[in-house]
Amino acid sequence: MKEDFFGELIGNRSRASLLRAFLFNESEAFSAEKVAKLAGVNSKKTAEEIRFLEKLGVIRKAKAAKTGKKSSGAQQHWIVNSEFKYLRALSSFIHAVFPIRYANIVKSLKNAGKLSAVIVSGCFMGDLTRPADIIIVADNVNEVRLDQAVRGLEPLFGREIRYASFLTPEFQYRLTIQDRLIRDTLDYPHLVLFDRARML
Repeated sequence: MKEDFFGELIGNRSRASLLRAFLFNESEAFSAEKVAKLAGVNSKKTAEEIRFLEKLGVIRKAKAAKTGKKSSGAQQHWIVNSEFKYLRALSSFIHAVFPIRYANIVKSLKNAGKLSAVIVSGCFMGDLTRPADIIIVADNVNEVRLDQAVRGLEPLFGREIRYASFLTPEFQYRLTIQDRLIRDTLDYPHLVLFDRARML
């Protein structure tokens, strides 16, 4: 199977990436700038595809979120059109053919420190009620590089990624005291991508 089967199928990888960004975050309204960044698509192409998707009825205009700041004009936002006739079928198909690139996660995070463990939960398991999407256990961590690594993964997965990081001794201690965040991850569907220290 092609790495991006959906993009190959419709012959438009930019559209495929933007559709994933919208459908993986159905309840969230995006400005063109934000969804472009999330999908990894340039602004000109994003504007074209937003017009196309809006005309098709997949997305619709939404009110911009209130920020409390005075502005001469609110920035336009778009959100998935919940009344789109084929929404559920389209969403199911996109989720089914989406390539979960777990290897990319570990590879990217290794540049930020000495990894001990990586656990995916939350959005990767289809459960947004979990407290984090990735739990990273590492030593000699460069926090800036770590954040950049996680943000760099977002266009790949079409959504913002919530993460929590711990030093190895801290994580081991939290395991022993039944820390709530750890339990709220390990007691529910999750996947251990890396466990060098064999803690899990």
